Amino acid sequence: MKIGKTLYAKNRKEWRSWLAKNHKSAPEIWLIYYKKDSGKPRIPYNDAVDEALCFGWIDSLLKPIDAHKYAQRYSPRKKTSRLSDMNRERVRRLVKSGRMTKAGLAAIEHTDKKAPKLPADILERLKEDATVWRNFQKFPASYKRIRIGWINAARKRREAFEQRLRYFVKMTAENKRFGMVQ
Repeated sequence: MKIGKTLYAKNRKEWRSWLAKNHKSAPEIWLIYYKKDSGKPRIPYNDAVDEALCFGWIDSLLKPIDAHKYAQRYSPRKKTSRLSDMNRERVRRLVKSGRMTKAGLAAIEHTDKKAPKLPADILERLKEDATVWRNFQKFPASYKRIRIGWINAARKRREAFEQRLRYFVKMTAENKRFGMVQ
């Protein structure tokens, strides 16, 4: 896929303003990100995704433009698409903070609003060590959902699944969290 129409938004406010004006009519936009070492202002990725979700849009392909910048495709969410665990958590936070628009809420109304059930085999591994299980129970529900979702996403690749689960168990034993959305 070729890079289509592009937009350079220096900050979250500019990106939200573009989405507010164009989310109903534009089929897509490729958001320009300058690399950190370029010295150019750039919207942080997490902020860009948050704002896209607020208007019912989602990020997808990432393509290099040159040595200093790249573009990421954003487009309206398909009615049948599912929210990843990470984006489900983002949406919860955005709804709570009042940032979601009517369009954003409409785009996710078909998704399963229940918290995903944690897989029994993963929970059993966590229960094998009392310290791990105790620490796990103290973690915030959102963190547990995101991390378990990350592990579970690798289920069809057994080696990756085991590696992720081992890493999570190790970090949990040390009572440390990783990969947090800011």
